[in-house]
Amino acid sequence: MNEDKKTRKAPAFQFYADDFLAGTLEMSQEEVGQYIRLLCHQWNRGSIPVETEKQQRLTGGCVSVDVLVKFRLCEDGLLRNERLETVRSEKDRYLQQQSQKGRKSAELRKLASTAVQPDTQPESNSGSTTVEIRLQPKVNSPTPTPTPNNKEESIAPKSQRSHFTTPTVEEVQAECVRIELSLLEAPKFVDYYESKGWLVGKAKMKSWKPALRNWQRNQNERQQTLIVEPVKKKEIDYRDSL
Repeated sequence: MNEDKKTRKAPAFQFYADDFLAGTLEMSQEEVGQYIRLLCHQWNRGSIPVETEKQQRLTGGCVSVDVLVKFRLCEDGLLRNERLETVRSEKDRYLQQQSQKGRKSAELRKLASTAVQPDTQPESNSGSTTVEIRLQPKVNSPTPTPTPNNKEESIAPKSQRSHFTTPTVEEVQAECVRIELSLLEAPKFVDYYESKGWLVGKAKMKSWKPALRNWQRNQNERQQTLIVEPVKKKEIDYRDSL
């Protein structure tokens, strides 16, 4: 069953109207009908029969010489129209390319879905126990201590905070997909901070995702500089020529 699915041919083929009209210009209506039926049989079966009796059963009558010259006798002893086989090869190549694109797209979506998205969760490889992000107020406290907003750092005691863990290239690629940054930047980002010991200035990096977003902003600024600088230079050269 699986083999039949793999070898099953496409149910339709490209029909080039101009070429068909030019090739059948001197044929009668009956010959054109015979030609089309034989082409359809070749597309489904891979060839047309050599036996005259079988050809007549396919076309419903005697096949003319003008129709048979459109089919060449191949090395395996079967008749085929060469142009139709070229169309078959082009279609198979196109379907194969589309299948490869589909597999690559599925792999990219799977990579993005398996990555850890929230910044507030502890790193999976840190080895530390999971801690509560928000502390409950003490029983004797008159008013609860407000939880600060817009902070990625946990308010748990320093002894309980999870340590920074360097990300893998795959994790950085997944974050690149989320913030719409080129995947080519992921290995550059990891190599750069590996060479620096994951330091920001002289301090140890606390979270790599904000650093990646800053990397993205710097890249955008560099691209804008490359676009603006040639325009400025052209204006200076124009003033110098006056």
